[in-house]
Amino acid sequence: MPSSRTEDGKISQRAFGGQSYDYGKGGQAHTCCCVADRTGHSLLHTLYGQSLRYDTEYFVEYFALDLIMRDGECIGVVAINMEDGTIHRFHAKNTVLATGGYGRAY
Repeated sequence: MPSSRTEDGKISQRAFGGQSYDYGKGGQAHTCCCVADRTGHSLLHTLYGQSLRYDTEYFVEYFALDLIMRDGECIGVVAINMEDGTIHRFHAKNTVLATGGYGRAY
C-alpha cells in the first residue's frame, strides 16, 4: 500500500487515538501511517487487489445473524442473504468482525 512520505523519505505518521509517550506525560505519539486523507480508500483498494490473486469469493448482500461457537471458539457465522431471504452457514478457521465503525459492538 502506498504511504505518504516526509521530506526525508520516511513513511509519514500522525497521531491517532489515545497513544502517548511516557504513559500520557510525554506528549502525543505519532504512530499511525497514513496516505494523506485517503488511508481507508487506499487500504480497501490494496486489499481488494490482493484478494483477486487468491480467487476470493465475496458475499456482499449478507447480514450476520449469529456466530457459530464450539467449545468457546468461533468456527463460523450464520447469515441471511438480503436479496432473497435465504439463511446460510459459513464455517471458517478465522472469523473477523468488521463492524463498520460501531465501536460499542464488542
